[in-house]
Amino acid sequence: MSREKVAVIAMNLGGPDSPEAVEPFLFNLFSDPHLIQLPLGFLWQKWLARRIAARRAPESRRNYERIGGRSPILELTLAQARALQAELGEGFSVHVAMRYWHPFPEEAVEQVLAEGARRVVALPLYPHRSITTSGTAMHALRRALARRAPWLPLHEVCCFPEAPGFVQAWADAIREVLDSIPEERRRRAHILFSAHSLPRSIVDDGDPYVAHVEATVREVMARLGDLPHSLAYQSRATRAKWLEPATEDELARLGRAGAEDVVVVPIAFVTEHVETLFELDILLREPALQAGIRHYHRVRVPYLAPSFISALAEKVRGALAPGGLPPCRPPCNNPLCVARRGG
Repeated sequence: MSREKVAVIAMNLGGPDSPEAVEPFLFNLFSDPHLIQLPLGFLWQKWLARRIAARRAPESRRNYERIGGRSPILELTLAQARALQAELGEGFSVHVAMRYWHPFPEEAVEQVLAEGARRVVALPLYPHRSITTSGTAMHALRRALARRAPWLPLHEVCCFPEAPGFVQAWADAIREVLDSIPEERRRRAHILFSAHSLPRSIVDDGDPYVAHVEATVREVMARLGDLPHSLAYQSRATRAKWLEPATEDELARLGRAGAEDVVVVPIAFVTEHVETLFELDILLREPALQAGIRHYHRVRVPYLAPSFISALAEKVRGALAPGGLPPCRPPCNNPLCVARRGG
């Protein structure tokens, strides 16, 4: 395999790279039927997406202004790609594709063709499988390849919720924060895992996201020992019923219960972005302190941890092995995911 060029396409959500990009980014986001599922959405979803994007863009721009005026997700994902390239070594090239802003999958495919790659490994940088993240990313990549390079073999890394290197990276990052807490308070510190939320209906339809997130939490805690912890979900985006408890509600509960130290862990994210730098660090911090939490700690995403990069490299090599990687367990049984699993 090392004699033929293998292109790895690392895929993430994307984010606006300027204030002007916020509204078109939001339009792309809300236009995606994998993410926002509407009855007969093909008739009117883009119209609705334009209205939502125009209404939300001013507030969203203000949020990005609080973290530097743009999303850092592309810069950090490119750094991950360089680290993964070094770990994989000769015979591999690593490219980046974003779902809702540049570089789009089509741009990554053009790079792959220009370098003469003979195989492609799709690497969704979402540890936990969901039709709303890795599912829609794979659909977009398959569509781009079908248009420009249908002859290229495509291998996929499905998910990695229990990959030892990924789990170890988070355990090490949490332990570093715990070690900064005075010893007399450390054993009482509460670890709050916060994952991006989803509409409850998507999970009820067979999406494995919650099961995968819970698996990661179990594995991380197995390395940290018997410490108080809980799991909550952030970033609700519509009025529909979403996963519970919400992170802000769990923080309020912990404050009422007298929690002195809360260590917030954005367990479903692999880079920093607006939902960590703004939502967790700014928007939720002050209400948490007002609720009674005395010390609010937020664990930084270990996006370049050597163990994490090694885990990604192991998954890439596994996808190229005869038979590929075993499917994720539990699999995605959402009807939309099953219907489009082949592209």
